[in-house]
Amino acid sequence: MTSERNPIGEVVGESFLVEARLAEGAMGTVYRGRAISGGRPVAVKFLKREQLSSHVEKRFEREARALSQLRHPHVIEILAVGTHEGSPYLVTELLHGTSLESVLVETRLAPERALRFADQILSGLGFAHAQGIIHRDVKPENVFLANAEEGVRAKLLDFGLVKFGARSSAEKTAVLTVEGTLLGSPAYMSPEQGFGEEATERSDVYSAGIVLFELLTGSWPFVVEDVPDLIRAHAIAPVPSLASVRPELDALPELEAVVQRALAKRPKDRFADANEMQRALRSVPAPGARLR
Repeated sequence: MTSERNPIGEVVGESFLVEARLAEGAMGTVYRGRAISGGRPVAVKFLKREQLSSHVEKRFEREARALSQLRHPHVIEILAVGTHEGSPYLVTELLHGTSLESVLVETRLAPERALRFADQILSGLGFAHAQGIIHRDVKPENVFLANAEEGVRAKLLDFGLVKFGARSSAEKTAVLTVEGTLLGSPAYMSPEQGFGEEATERSDVYSAGIVLFELLTGSWPFVVEDVPDLIRAHAIAPVPSLASVRPELDALPELEAVVQRALAKRPKDRFADANEMQRALRSVPAPGARLR
């Protein structure tokens, strides 16, 4: 199937009816659909064949099935994976709400709300790490703030750059990504990723640290327009304090210490994984930060 083909009205996987187009991105197009049995609303994402190399396409289904085992309140649920008319697809739960990126563009969050979202992101990421799955592209664009009965719930999504770590039962060399691209987003990329080195759980911790910094201040710690200079800043520039970026924010030293450790230049100086970072964040006395 080419990117121009319209799958609306078709059934994929013998279980899901494609109903309407929702959005299109560089990697694929997302449609609203529903389960034929029970009528559950779903999202169906078709990946663009021109964006996939042959060996990545062959691994797609196996790796996506491994990701479908991630069942956690703060990770998007994958319901099915397969190929329809030559195009790989994913079926996920249909979320209602907005991306964290959209919220951060519009406003600076109250500290308590920022820390709540950070805890939820680390909860989902920590669950993935416990399964041996490394995300490699943690950023606000890949966090969805979904409307739920108990309120807004942060969900980690788009594991398109996922890597299977030592604790995973999946093939250790398997990487679901696109050849010839920078793996991750430079503003949130760990120093080792910026220099093309292997990503680990500690690389995700660094990215989560950038997200935590942005949640609390409304800004990145390193604001540099040129990508090479930005990568260099991640590698050598000192991490500014939270208050130096958002002067009205009164943050406890314990919270500053969590941010600084998450953003350590050397992986070995960071938290081992998102679970350890979450425990450290939860150990900060409340309120960890407030506005003056």
